[in-house]
Amino acid sequence: AMSGAEQPRMLSPTPQPIDGASPLSVAEGAPGTGSSNAAAAAAADGDHAHDPAEVRMERIFSAISVGIALIGIGIGWTLFKRRPLMEMPRLLENKYYVDEVYDATIINPIKTGSREGLWKIFDVGVIDGIVNGVGRGMTEIGSLARYLQTGFVRGYAAIILFGALAVIGYFAYSVISLIR
Repeated sequence: AMSGAEQPRMLSPTPQPIDGASPLSVAEGAPGTGSSNAAAAAAADGDHAHDPAEVRMERIFSAISVGIALIGIGIGWTLFKRRPLMEMPRLLENKYYVDEVYDATIINPIKTGSREGLWKIFDVGVIDGIVNGVGRGMTEIGSLARYLQTGFVRGYAAIILFGALAVIGYFAYSVISLIR
């Protein structure tokens, strides 16, 4: 028997007293690594307390990007100011041949596959084959049924009489077999 002083030993870590923030709003880094109470409160609200070194690096890279853009604008300005009608390189004029590569690798194979595979094989062979086969079958059934229609009313009456006698004979045979 367990006494009140003994506590059960848990094999897993003890559960958290409070659920944390949503996984979608958790800040980067491990929890409790050098964050102040304000940073912990900001992280709990889904905001990320930015490290000053990280902010400084972002600003440096932003300044480098703006500098590269300004250098490119300056080069373009000086080139086209001297020769405003200068011919663009063929690569730029054809937009790096992206459309041609896209047509050759994606559009043309899809067109060819659709034309040769889907249209010629599936549409013409399977779908049209079924539709035309059903049409030919109905035509054959109609030509066979044509021979049954002689146009003589007495012949039709005789066929109806024989059919009625066959049905009556079947029911009579069934009743007699049940009585025996």
